[in-house]
Amino acid sequence: MSSEKSVSQSLSKTQRHLFMRFVLVLALCLVVVQITIAVMLVYGSHRNDVKLLSSMQAEYQRIITFNDDDKFLHVITSNPQRLEENQIAIFWQPENQQEAKRIGGFNLESPLAPLDTFLANERSWIAQITSTPFISLPMQANTGTYWMVQPTLVHFPTVLSEWTRIGMALALLAVICAGFVWKLIHLTLAPLFTLANQLDEASTASLDTLYIAFNVSAGNQSGQLSAMSQSINKLLTRLSMVIESMENTLHAIAHDLRTPLSRIRLSAESTLISVKPKTETEEALKSALADCLESSEIASQMLTTLMKINDEAAGRSLPTFHHIDVKRTLEKVAEWYEEAAEEKSVTLSVECKQGQQLVSDESKLIQVLVNLIDNAIKFTPEGGNVVLAYGKDDESTRITVSDTGMGIAEEHQSLIFSRLFRTEQSRSTEGYGLGLSLAKAITTTIQGDLSVSSELGKGSIFTLSFPQKRAA
Repeated sequence: MSSEKSVSQSLSKTQRHLFMRFVLVLALCLVVVQITIAVMLVYGSHRNDVKLLSSMQAEYQRIITFNDDDKFLHVITSNPQRLEENQIAIFWQPENQQEAKRIGGFNLESPLAPLDTFLANERSWIAQITSTPFISLPMQANTGTYWMVQPTLVHFPTVLSEWTRIGMALALLAVICAGFVWKLIHLTLAPLFTLANQLDEASTASLDTLYIAFNVSAGNQSGQLSAMSQSINKLLTRLSMVIESMENTLHAIAHDLRTPLSRIRLSAESTLISVKPKTETEEALKSALADCLESSEIASQMLTTLMKINDEAAGRSLPTFHHIDVKRTLEKVAEWYEEAAEEKSVTLSVECKQGQQLVSDESKLIQVLVNLIDNAIKFTPEGGNVVLAYGKDDESTRITVSDTGMGIAEEHQSLIFSRLFRTEQSRSTEGYGLGLSLAKAITTTIQGDLSVSSELGKGSIFTLSFPQKRAA
């Protein structure tokens, strides 16, 4: 490949970008989940601490109320493990005194602020965690108040350890998920990589072997992207047909233009080499110039028609759709050819009901009908019939041009719309083999279809078909 990026390289880069975006989204989700888990763990730990403190407060308060202070002091001093494990300290505050001193439990220095500022049930859990270093609950006695005091988030190391383990598990799960997604993306894009490789190979293939070099139907017939493969194959088939048509047209032009050009050359040469009297030389020159003019006009008309066909095929001549009166249009075209039909003793008739409407480009439709009727009269013998008819059904609306002429052989019916194609029977008549090709191109422009049905010796029927929705 050249310095330009190949399709495969671009697709690989796209795959990496897609995966990196997924990883980024996964990492953001992981951070959000970890923050949520941290909040939930902190909240759960704080709530458990408050519950434990409240439970012990209720238990100790019953001892103080139904027994005495000595019994309470005996309980906390004889079994200090429970308080020390939960880092709970017991403080005694006599009545009418602000200062409190520790009398048991966890070895905790007396807080500087009054103990009633740390009450566990007076603030939200977020405010307690973020603004107070302790939580406290009182136990009322006859001569003062016992306080249970515990540092805020006393079990934070346990919470941090749990959060870390969960984070590691989620990180491992994220790595596994990322690997799975990478594999899934690669498998999903595999048909595209096949198409990309074939595009890279086809980009260096010759135009006449392009369809063979890029035949994607075999590898993706039943895959997820089979529809795309079929569409590309259809496009390449059409491109191959266009290339073949261009080559055939070029050969036909070279062949058909050779005749008028040869006549021009022969007329000029024969006149130049002849030695005759002055008057005869002038007559010869006039005859030669007339032959040259006629031949050049043939070549000019042929090239002009080819350019019109090319403009129609390339979409340079856009149609203007509007409602047209079909009967009036058919009668207008038939009227133009009444004299030509009478000269050949051919009956020309129109079969169409009054008031029939069709959405189309009238000028382009007339061009098609003119070509079809001109051919029909030209190839219909004396006493024959040419009929312009309009009809419709549930699926389509049709304009037909039928004749009782010589007909077209079955093997030629698929070729008559090709540029410069002429059957052996038609070579004795005037024309360049471009009329039907131009009619076909114009019909495609106005979103219709032109087809033929014919039998040798019995005549032909050319049918212009439009979707039923075009009928008005």
